[in-house]
Amino acid sequence: MTDRLTPLTIFLLTVGTWALVLGTLAGRPELFAAALPLFLTLGALARRPRDPDYRLTHEVSASRVFEGQSVAVTIAVEARSALSLVEVLEVLPDGGELASGESRAVLTLAKGESARIRYEVRWAARGLRALGAVHVRVRDRWGLRAWEARHLAPTSVRVYPRPAPLRALPRPRHPQASVGDHVSSALGEGIEPGDIRPFAPGDRVRQVHWPASLRLGSLHVTRQQRERNADVVLMLDTLAEVGPPGGTTLDLCVRATASLAAAYLARRDRVGLVEYGGLIHWVRPGLGRAQYERLADSLLRSRIVFTYVAKDLGLVPPRVLPPHALVIVLTPLLDPRLATAVVDLAGRGFDLAVVAVSPVEVTRAALPPSTATALACRLWSIERQAMLDALRSRGLWVLEWNPTESLEQALAGPARRRPRLLVAR
Repeated sequence: MTDRLTPLTIFLLTVGTWALVLGTLAGRPELFAAALPLFLTLGALARRPRDPDYRLTHEVSASRVFEGQSVAVTIAVEARSALSLVEVLEVLPDGGELASGESRAVLTLAKGESARIRYEVRWAARGLRALGAVHVRVRDRWGLRAWEARHLAPTSVRVYPRPAPLRALPRPRHPQASVGDHVSSALGEGIEPGDIRPFAPGDRVRQVHWPASLRLGSLHVTRQQRERNADVVLMLDTLAEVGPPGGTTLDLCVRATASLAAAYLARRDRVGLVEYGGLIHWVRPGLGRAQYERLADSLLRSRIVFTYVAKDLGLVPPRVLPPHALVIVLTPLLDPRLATAVVDLAGRGFDLAVVAVSPVEVTRAALPPSTATALACRLWSIERQAMLDALRSRGLWVLEWNPTESLEQALAGPARRRPRLLVAR
């Protein structure tokens, strides 16, 4: 705890010193008479008192939240000695804003008394946020001395990208052998009807299709299509981004990745992640809630890493990028190296879908409206459309996503039908 003089004490000392100097230079004894009681009073009051004794605790209601959600912070101060005036302040980390209450309070506490300060803070963008740095300043009853201390109770709050509910999802071409929600072309036990065939010994009575049996005059049974799960690998482009902080194309792609991961995991699919940029990071495909937490922890740290070297996806292990996995690429297509990597994946026979978020609208929203801005965005849109058409001409399944519409609309639009074959030329 640091002990120092307050501005009031310095002011009084300055006034007394000037009174002595002027009294000496001007030969005015009344100035000495006015300054002497001031110095005697300051000397009596400035005797070093005992340091203030108190106990401070810091609590955070949650360590994991989604973007836009708030956490409650509680600071408790217990006075073990009388505190004439105590000021408590916690500086919010970057990007944090108060949802309710105040992070600064001024209190007066008697010995044994306690007080609690409560406020809520939220973050609009993902990231790993640190709380717990509390500044305390205690003044004596005359305001002549002050004690300052910085209490550290480090608490990390993980702000995850908020997933949006999705119903329409890209369907994999190659379901796996495990049970899931995807209808397979293989017939067997399931709930989706496949075809109708004549009754054979061993068939169950509950499989009899009575309308067909009555119409054809002999027993016929219904065969169901099996429900299978799939391997889904979400590939995030971290080569380049545009847009304001918190609303860049990378932030949009991260939120879309989190939404797709939550939707596929809810369908009992194995979901993995590959971040393609200056560095390649990956999360092996897995199932369940624990897998979503692994993916979310990786996504909240996603950032742009610039490099001149193009990374080779052939270095990614097969257990991370299974041969029959559905690979969904989320990209603004700002760097041509990503398009090259996508064509390479298609040439290697991967089941591929490209979700291309438009950087044009993001940039337009960040710039002041003008004729030059409108013309530049128009030309950029034409160039971008030519790039998307070039990818489609290679047989790639490209879904355009305008940030002004929801991701659900981009995935479920009637014009976004999947090509029959993926052929890399």
